[in-house]
Amino acid sequence: MRKDLALRHFLKCVCMVIIFWQPLSAHAGAMQPEIILEPDAPGPGDIAVVLVKGVASASIEGTYNGQKMYFNKSGGDVKAILAIDLFTEPGSYPLDISVNGTKQSRLVTVIKKEYPVQKLTLPKDMVELSPENEARVEREQKKMAAIWPRESARIWSGDFSAPLEGEIITVFGVRRIMNDIPKKPHSGVDVEGKTGAKVHAPNSGVVTLVDTQYFGGKSLVIDHGQGIYTMYFHLSKVLVKKGEKVNKGDVIARVGSTGRATGPHLHWGVRVQGARVDPLELIHLKLE
Repeated sequence: MRKDLALRHFLKCVCMVIIFWQPLSAHAGAMQPEIILEPDAPGPGDIAVVLVKGVASASIEGTYNGQKMYFNKSGGDVKAILAIDLFTEPGSYPLDISVNGTKQSRLVTVIKKEYPVQKLTLPKDMVELSPENEARVEREQKKMAAIWPRESARIWSGDFSAPLEGEIITVFGVRRIMNDIPKKPHSGVDVEGKTGAKVHAPNSGVVTLVDTQYFGGKSLVIDHGQGIYTMYFHLSKVLVKKGEKVNKGDVIARVGSTGRATGPHLHWGVRVQGARVDPLELIHLKLE
């Protein structure tokens, strides 16, 4: 009799543990947010979107390869831009996301991406620089490089648009050979345009650089916040000043052929958290 009572008591305890444990396990599983990367295997120069579903009211932070990411609400979800620099080697890179203090980690696979080769013939003094011009270019590159690491609050709103409607005459990532001398890949897109054509701000931002440079000629950089910058080179005229706030659609400059250019066009570049990315990728994103 005592053995029967003891067995019943034991079985009752076991059942209580099972009943109590199951809801906790189900609850723990439900707390893991769904993380979607689109595209799931980006290449150098690409921009991906990290979507974290159903956590719009949560505290969320994240990094990609140690670089801070910025998350923004999108309906009941949150989104962040993940930028792959043009010179990134194919491989696996860490993505870490923390939701309400609970961390999830995964690897982002960066695939190999081939870009075309373009051969150009230019005046010798535009390709083989004098010591004075080499020193100038180095100063200008350092000046530009000092912009990218800065963090700033979000200024942009909604999706980005193209600053100039026209044919793309040189695509992003092209490996250029000038006068039979290999040069760095093209880190922007060249848009066809007549001298004086209007260049529009693709989103709200603050002018962070107005300069005249050896390669870029009359140059303009806009900080859109959260590490997103857009650049405009070879301009005939800049219509805004450093520190000025601009709104999406504002006319900010005019197309030209200043600097190292063979004719009038707009060189349009984009940096996202310092990464050199294809500007066309930015305007194709649905950010809200």
